Amino acid sequence: MSNFELPEHVNPYQLADRETNLEGVISGSRLERLADATAGEPSEAHATLRFFRDESNRRVIAGQVNGVAKVQCQRCLNAFGYKLSGEFQLALVYNEEMSKGLPAHLDALLLLPDEAMDVADVIEEELLLCLPIHAKHPAGECRIETQFGEVGEEQETEKTPNPFDVLKDLK
Repeated sequence: MSNFELPEHVNPYQLADRETNLEGVISGSRLERLADATAGEPSEAHATLRFFRDESNRRVIAGQVNGVAKVQCQRCLNAFGYKLSGEFQLALVYNEEMSKGLPAHLDALLLLPDEAMDVADVIEEELLLCLPIHAKHPAGECRIETQFGEVGEEQETEKTPNPFDVLKDLK
């Protein structure tokens, strides 16, 4: 991926008419809502945006975003880096009536033809949708400290004899 900083504002209608591709990064300082929703400022997000007209002559933005955000584990309450990755397809519409007729695979982006689109807002919206509902460390990495000491995710329990084990020998 390119390390080119994506512009703050673009005209998506013109870019779709020219079938333009944008690839680059959005710095973590431009992702304020994501920082508020997570446990600190996120790292930069990598994005690829493709502006085009589809077979129905609709202006469409297809995008892919990747990034890392610090989230708080709901088990141990420690922050860890969570990989965010998502894809989206937005149809440019300028009124509510246009958005009602869109197919299911397209989401609407309500924007007037002469209005500039904030690139960071679109990328940030997709990253927010990629956040987990309940964040937790990957299996085996979560450590919980109690008053009795550190407890691992999988606890070794002492195996007690089952009184019904005798019955399986009778079969």
